[in-house]
This record gives sequence, structure tokens and C-alpha cells, in this order.
Amino acid sequence: MALNKFVLCSYYFLVLLLIQSVIANCNGFSLKLIHMDSKESPHYPGNLTIEERVERLCKQTDARLNYYVAKMNQFGNLQPEMVRSRISFQGSYYLAKIGLGTFDHSPQQPSYRNYNLIVDTGSELTWTQCEPCKGFNQTQPVFPVEKSKSYRWLGCNSHSLCYRDVCQHDLCSYKIKYVTNQSSEGYLGIDKFTFELDNGATEIVDGLVFGCGHIQKDFKFITTPNQVNGILGMGTGPRSLINQLGNRAQGRFSYCIPRWKEDGDASNIFLRFGNEAKFRQGGLPAHTVPFTVEKAKPTYYIKLLDISVAGNRFHFPPGYFDLRQDGTGRGGCFIDSGTPLSVLPQDAYMRVRNAVASFWAQQQLPVKQKPDQDHLLCYEIPRPGQRFPLIIFHFLNVDFTIQAGAFLHAGDAICLAFKPSHNNSGISIIGGLAQSNYRFLFDLAAKTVSFAQEECKKYP
Repeated sequence: MALNKFVLCSYYFLVLLLIQSVIANCNGFSLKLIHMDSKESPHYPGNLTIEERVERLCKQTDARLNYYVAKMNQFGNLQPEMVRSRISFQGSYYLAKIGLGTFDHSPQQPSYRNYNLIVDTGSELTWTQCEPCKGFNQTQPVFPVEKSKSYRWLGCNSHSLCYRDVCQHDLCSYKIKYVTNQSSEGYLGIDKFTFELDNGATEIVDGLVFGCGHIQKDFKFITTPNQVNGILGMGTGPRSLINQLGNRAQGRFSYCIPRWKEDGDASNIFLRFGNEAKFRQGGLPAHTVPFTVEKAKPTYYIKLLDISVAGNRFHFPPGYFDLRQDGTGRGGCFIDSGTPLSVLPQDAYMRVRNAVASFWAQQQLPVKQKPDQDHLLCYEIPRPGQRFPLIIFHFLNVDFTIQAGAFLHAGDAICLAFKPSHNNSGISIIGGLAQSNYRFLFDLAAKTVSFAQEECKKYP
């Protein structure tokens, strides 16, 4: 009798563990993001010289900055689905391979079709080209919407993500316009999305709303033939992936960017949602700062108070880095993994640059002229054991010390991994290089972003 009770208790215990495992699985998963310089990327440039790779990073930063300047300078009464922003696909830093739909298939084939989508934190709507299509050329066939067994059209005003009375032929429609006259238009629908996990398995999420693009105009890509098929919207709006995932993501996502390597292909990262978005147990303590989301703005703003270089604080006036409240869209500081180099307003950039130059002059480190490095401040490689100037961003009650990514190793030189913002935008961006070897965790419900040092190559 005692044995039977033991077996019964063991059975219920195992069932409980299984249920908890399933629940945990349903409330968290990870999405693999492919770096543009990874060998897995359709944008992989091949064996570039270190100078060419650094030049790509500079151009990527400029493209991303142009994108945000255009995005933030929106004026007038725009319809909700109108996104007046510049999309530069030369600026695509990460891609996601997304499985879409449900199709008849052989045992050797998956039931879904894979599509390469550009991960865009400045857009909310995910879209891909669909049949019938008048759009840009792509290597794989466009999404055959009528053949997907799980696709469902959205009737006019039938869904909360359908903007009221934005319809064609009694179906919910969309039209996205960009400042460079690029555009995508089509219908909204619902289908199954299949995500590749970090353990090689897949995660299926049903019921996600996305755009079926039937007419795309004026899109240009950096590779021929083109293997990009659309955009994965990771912005702040209700149509974005993070908000549509609901309880599965719990409004939480995290990522950890490995240190940039001057040789070899770039490392991919994992965007982790829900229960998967957490700091490594036993790791260094995390620090937390609040963020704000401004109406019609594409990102999460954090309050930057001041900057220090080599222990010397600049004491910028209060509000210097704040988002302007005059309707111009200027100013503001935010974190963006898609911008490689960090960006500062012109005056702040020059003060950081001059402080770094003064530090290296005291160390008698010779300047290295790198005319091909887009006016970056570069020096000869420091001697072994020679100190680097620490650059610290002072947030509200928290300091962020830029570790591996303050300087860019460019062959026979090191270069300051910062650029000035332009067009008097006053924008400050903490770029991907500055974030290297930190895990960042965004909690949308608490409106906080936390960060802690981690070895991202070892714990992606």
C-alpha cells in the first residue's frame, strides 16, 4: 500500500513538472537574429579587408541615423498607418528567418515557408510580399497566401489591429509610405509564424497579424540577387511583434551582443522573450533605469544626464540630452542594437573626442591617420598593459560603463566608436558596439530597461 502511494505521488509529481515545463515553454522563447556580416546572412559580403568592414559599420551607422532623423521629424496630422520615415536597407544590421503559413509538404520538408525579414525597431507592422505581387525582385517565391491552410483574411473593422475604416473590398488594408517614396500596401491577415529556437527546435505562434504586401515601390537592396522579403516590426506600437505575443512574451525581451571581431564572420544573437528574457544566474548584478515611450516616436527613451571620460565629468546642463518638447522631434537618448557606432550631439561628441585625444596625448600614443575610416579618431595600437580611457554614461541613479565597444579595432589602429549626429537632430544613440558584453532586458509593463555585464559569446 505504501509502495502504491509512493508510485502515485511520484506520478503526480512528474505530471506537475511536465505541466510546469509546458507552461514555461508557452511563456517564453528565443528568436535567432542573423547579423548582416554573418556567413548565414544573405548580405554576407565575403572576405572583406578590415578597412572595408569598418567602412561598412560607418555606413550602417549613417543609414540608421538618417532613418531615425527622418522618423522623428514627423509633422502634421498623419493617419496611423502612415510611416513617414526613410528605410535604408543598406542599414539592415540584423535579419530574422521566419517560417510562415501551413502548406502541403513531403516528410523531408517543413510545413511552412521561410522568409528573411529585416528586424526594424522603428516600425510596428510586420509584412512580406504576397501573391499576386507587384514589387521588388526576390530569390524565393513570394508568399502564396491562397495556398496557406492557416491564413485568414481580416474583414473590415473586425480586429483591434485594423484601423477603423481603413479597408478595401471589405477587407482590412494597410499602406506604409516612406520619405524616399518607398511604399508597401496590401491587406492585413492572420497566420501561423514559426520561429527557430537556439536549441535547433521550432516554436509555432498562431494568430499573429501581419501585412500581405501586394504592391511595393522603390525598394533597393545591397545584394543581388535579393534575398530580403520584408520587415519584422519590433517597434512600440500595438501591431509590433512584442506586443502581439502577449502572455507568451509577458512584455519582456532581452539580448546580449558579443564583442565585435576584426577578423572572421560576425556573431548572431538571440532575441529572448518572456521567461527566456533573464540574466544569468550567479552573474554580475543588473542595473535598472526607467524608459519612456513618446507618442508617434519609434523607440524607448532613457534619461541621460551626463558623460565622463577618463574620470573627468563634463557637467552638461540639465536637460541637454532630453527629447525636445517643442514638436521638432530633436534630442533624446535611446538604445539601439541596430546602430553599430554610438551617436552623440555635435557638441557632446567633440567634447568626448577631445577628452580621448587628450588622454592618448598624455600616454604619448601616436595618432594614426585613417583616411578611409570616415573621419574616425584613430590611434596606433596601445602597448600591452596600456590603459584605455573609460567612457561612462550617467543615467538617472545608474552609471553605464562602456567596456569592449568604446573603441573599434581596425587592423593596425584603434578608433573611437562614436560619431556625431547631424542635421541638428541632437539625437544620442547607444549603439551595438557600446552594448557588447552586456545583456539588456526591456520590461514594457514596468517601463524599465536593465543591463548587466555578461560574456555574450559564451551566453548568447
